[in-house]
Amino acid sequence: MEVERTRCYPVSATTLVRVLTSREYFQTRHAWSGITEYRFDAFGECEEGFLIRISRPMEIPPEKVPAIASRLVPRSASLVTELCWTRLEQPPFRGRYRFALSGVPVEVAGWMTLQDERAGARQDIALRVNSRVPLIGARLSRLVAGGVDRALESDHRGMLRYIETLPPEEIITTAGEERD
Repeated sequence: MEVERTRCYPVSATTLVRVLTSREYFQTRHAWSGITEYRFDAFGECEEGFLIRISRPMEIPPEKVPAIASRLVPRSASLVTELCWTRLEQPPFRGRYRFALSGVPVEVAGWMTLQDERAGARQDIALRVNSRVPLIGARLSRLVAGGVDRALESDHRGMLRYIETLPPEEIITTAGEERD
C-alpha cells in the first residue's frame, strides 16, 4: 500500500530542512504533543548523510486492532521514526524515511523530498506500507497506513505551528510579499 502526501510550507526549502535537522524542533514537537518519554537514538552525521532516529514507547489500543490481527499486534511497542538525509547540499533535499513499530510485522519506508516553489517549500512524502503476513497482511498494512497518514497530518500541523515561531524574515506570506 502506498501513502503519498504533498505539503506546502511558507518558508524556503533551505529553512525547512534546517528546521527538520534541528534537535530543538523535535523536542518542541514532542512537548506540544504531550510526549515526554522519547529518546534520540541517533542525531548527526553518518556515512549516508545526516541521520535522525527517535524512539518512544507507544500504547496500541486493542479496539483499534481488527480481531483477526490481535495476536500479531502487541498492546504496547516501541515506535522508531528514522529520517536519513542523503542529499543536503542544495535543494531539492532528499531523505530516506522509515517507521517501525516493534513487534508489528509491517514495514513502512520511503522518501521525503523538499524543494523550493514560488510561494515557499514543497514537501513530497512517498511511503510504502507492506506486510508479508499471509492472509491478513493487506488488512494489517491498511491499518498501519491509516496511522501513518494521521501521523503525517499531525506533523504537518505541527510544522505550520513551529514555522510561526521563526523570525518573520524567514516566513513567506505570498510570492514577493513581506510578512508584517
